[in-house]
Amino acid sequence: MQCIALHSSQSHGGQWRALSRQLPESLTLQAPDLIGYGAAPTFAQCHVAAADFRLSNELAALEQAGLQPDCGPIVLLGHSYGGALALHWARRFPQAVAALVLYEPVAFHVLPQNHAARVEISAVAAAMDTMSAADACTHFVDYWNSPGYFNALPAAAQTLMIIQQGKVTADFQALLGEPASLDDYAKLTMPVHLFSGEQSPLSSQTVAQLLANTLPNATHTRVAAGHMGPITHARIVTPLLLEALLTTQPSSV
Repeated sequence: MQCIALHSSQSHGGQWRALSRQLPESLTLQAPDLIGYGAAPTFAQCHVAAADFRLSNELAALEQAGLQPDCGPIVLLGHSYGGALALHWARRFPQAVAALVLYEPVAFHVLPQNHAARVEISAVAAAMDTMSAADACTHFVDYWNSPGYFNALPAAAQTLMIIQQGKVTADFQALLGEPASLDDYAKLTMPVHLFSGEQSPLSSQTVAQLLANTLPNATHTRVAAGHMGPITHARIVTPLLLEALLTTQPSSV
């Protein structure tokens, strides 16, 4: 069976490299770089304004790069923005998706308008819109990690992330503006292995809980990590994701 792994914002497909080495031969993994990250086209090359960018644009770019969203059965693995994209993919092509393995999919659009979690993440997005690329990048990275995290990164990593910050703005627009409700996600009947971090911000923890309560065939596991757990706490998170992936394979494989 094929697994397609979708990374978080300000990352790239290489974040799944350690996990891919542990997969059995019966489960092949593709980890494409999403728009604006890694070796993918830059966001400017997509000719879509950040305010108009949607998850459908991201999925279309994957199709143009050679991934066929309607081929199956596939397992979708996603973290953060990649998890929200995986959910969008599953809604578009439910018959092609055998299962979902998600670590804190940031589907912010399911948050009620006046909920504290939506107010919090909307304030993050609004603040970044008023900042320079460097300050916005610092604000974004520190929100998902801890104050001072960005400034402690190597200078080369900081420079690259600042260059990519324009795509982060587009990602937020896609996540907040996706035209989908919890009722739409309630129609997804494939198995969903959903993970969330105990140390994560209110916004992503709330999204995870709402989805866990809505998706009809979901199992929800809370992990002793934060939102960036697949990267910062890989020794804890990777075995959990691997176990979930292995359970998605049919007995005939």
